[in-house]
Amino acid sequence: MRRVAVIGGGISGIATTFYLNKAGVPVDLYESAPAIGGRIGSERMGGRWLDFGGKNIGRKYRRFREFVRDTGDFPFEYFGFNTSQVIDGKVVSLTKEGRQLSNLFGFLKLAGPKGVSMLYPWVRAIMKDNAQGMLRTSFFNDIAGRFDHVSLADYFPRRCANHLIRPVTVRMNGAEPDECYPGNFGSNLALVLDSYEQLKGGMHQLLEAFADGRSGDLSIRTGHRVERLDRCDSGRGVTVAYTCNGQGGSITYGRVISALPAVQLSALLGGSLPEAVEILDRVRYYPVSVAIAAYRDNVFPKEQRAMVFDSTSPLSNAGAYGIHDLDLVRYTFSGKAARVQINPESKAEDVILQAEKKVLPFFSIAENIRTSMIYKYLSPGLCAYSPFHHKLFSELQQSLASFSGLYVTGDFRRGASIEACFAAAEETVKHLMTGELS
Repeated sequence: MRRVAVIGGGISGIATTFYLNKAGVPVDLYESAPAIGGRIGSERMGGRWLDFGGKNIGRKYRRFREFVRDTGDFPFEYFGFNTSQVIDGKVVSLTKEGRQLSNLFGFLKLAGPKGVSMLYPWVRAIMKDNAQGMLRTSFFNDIAGRFDHVSLADYFPRRCANHLIRPVTVRMNGAEPDECYPGNFGSNLALVLDSYEQLKGGMHQLLEAFADGRSGDLSIRTGHRVERLDRCDSGRGVTVAYTCNGQGGSITYGRVISALPAVQLSALLGGSLPEAVEILDRVRYYPVSVAIAAYRDNVFPKEQRAMVFDSTSPLSNAGAYGIHDLDLVRYTFSGKAARVQINPESKAEDVILQAEKKVLPFFSIAENIRTSMIYKYLSPGLCAYSPFHHKLFSELQQSLASFSGLYVTGDFRRGASIEACFAAAEETVKHLMTGELS
């Protein structure tokens, strides 16, 4: 098979390249940044690479773990599930570390009896079939058809929406419950129901091995910013127009897979497929800021390693970077309050000082000297999908049918988790291979 171009070197593009290469298809992977990784990228701090996003790997991440095994011998370490929040003036904690009874009471305090009864059928569906915990599945398509005319904030009781739904959506989608919809919530619930590990060497080590170990069937074109995707004159194939080091160029491929966020793909199709642009622009993205700070002494006790905050706070979550990194804090800023108070021009020091003030009553920050920090503002940041998202994606596929050779994957196809991005990539590559053989 002739070479395929994959646009976007984030986790979706990496997954797509992985499955294409497994199928024996040569790939040109285009990435505008100097290195692959995208929103799961890493930065160096104090002689160590630290991951900004996507570092927590669920035990049910079958596809991603296959990728890790195929790329090299990279050990995992336990991360767990441990979080707290303040309800009615008291700290309520949830953990998956041998506290089933207290977790049950904590869950009831978060959701309330009515919220628990409403969530139970959704939880049961995912526990019975983990594949239901992605976008556009049979169970949640039915939920969407019946309930996506209202938001999660309107669907669930207020207590449940504020204390259980919001900590999930604001962390995973950068969105408030009134900006998310029932038909998409399975992709969130699946993450809550899982338990987590992380790579001991971090994502950077894995992605570096993937890039360094490539064969002649993979060309990683970092520093290549794709400007347009155009139909070729013959009507079959896609012309990729790009810039690199200030110089423009273009190459025509028989098959191209976009692995970009919907908002970025929209910008590439403006001159070629305006009807698809209108559909893609309905997929919602919200900015997120992430800071990682190191302190002289431990900030967290092992039994309480994270805290989520309410809608008045631009800081949505503060947690330990790892179970053995209690002196490293990962601060996440997302939701409406963060959008109002934090922007691309905000100074990192000011943002982190605000976060430290917020966590002061709960963790050992006072007189604990901060020794270093790194900070990123990401936009587009987190994907919040759309109401009736399964219908939107069907519309998009119908629109793309007129653009011969163009395929689409990404965080809006099956969900924004690493495993969902791999599932979407696997599905897209199967479609491409079927089309090539037919």
